[in-house]
Amino acid sequence: MSRFQNVLLMVAVLISVVFSRSLPAEESLLSRYDMKNPSSKLKLPAELKEVSGITVSENGRLFAQNDEEGTVYELDHDTGKIRKRFSIREKRWFGDFPVDGDFEDIVLAGNRFFMVTSAGVLYGFSEGKDGQSVQSQRYETGLNDLYDVEGLCYDPETESLLLACKEYPKRLSLKQLLGREKKKSKIREKPVYAFSLNTMTFDRSPRFLIDVSVFMKKGKRVKFKPSAITRHPGTGNFLVLSAVGRLLVEITSQGTLVDVVKLSSKDHPQPEGIALTADNEMLISNEGVSGKATLLRYSMRK
Repeated sequence: MSRFQNVLLMVAVLISVVFSRSLPAEESLLSRYDMKNPSSKLKLPAELKEVSGITVSENGRLFAQNDEEGTVYELDHDTGKIRKRFSIREKRWFGDFPVDGDFEDIVLAGNRFFMVTSAGVLYGFSEGKDGQSVQSQRYETGLNDLYDVEGLCYDPETESLLLACKEYPKRLSLKQLLGREKKKSKIREKPVYAFSLNTMTFDRSPRFLIDVSVFMKKGKRVKFKPSAITRHPGTGNFLVLSAVGRLLVEITSQGTLVDVVKLSSKDHPQPEGIALTADNEMLISNEGVSGKATLLRYSMRK
């Protein structure tokens, strides 16, 4: 066999491997998971009772953050125990102070961490050693508490962070915003915004809108308010988790609905965080409603 033929053979093998890892266009990502039977369920330490977000590094390490505090925890994959913890601080005109806030989610973009508050304020920082306090950089997005930001993920295709919101006040009237109109809003869209990591600027127009009415069952009201979002590296689709209603939704990068799964109330009393590992294992964290917080793992069938 000639050198040219050898090269062609190697290229063909590589192409076959790549496509073997891809999902068929007609099959949803969620259909590849048995969401009724987790492969494992771990109880998290009491310190993480209000775990609000999780993320996985490129080398497979698991990190989590708690609501209401600027602390990051590295967890053991197999036991859920805390391996280390470090906090963030920021410089203000009158000194250098620890950062506390209503933190809702965490994500790794390369080797840099980002956390977001419910008001849409982003904090970027590097990893710290156990017990260390690291310097952070604050980024304003123009969002506020009315949007109730809860989900954050990294999109390498556009080199941006995506922020999923529980509310969409831009579609509300002034009377509704001020609470002077008794009629309930019929808005069924949940916005997802983008923050560019190339320019460190926020796009005021939603990257896409999740139309909740699309997956309403026979006109019945569906409770769906995004609590976490993550991107699947193989398909480019996004998985959006909702603690309200215990729903897991798969959508395309354009916001088109692909699939919807109802999560078990027994396994997921309050699902708040979601992440995918390099081998496509899905991790979902739950706040401790009546006990300890939990971390459930779901394996993708081959």
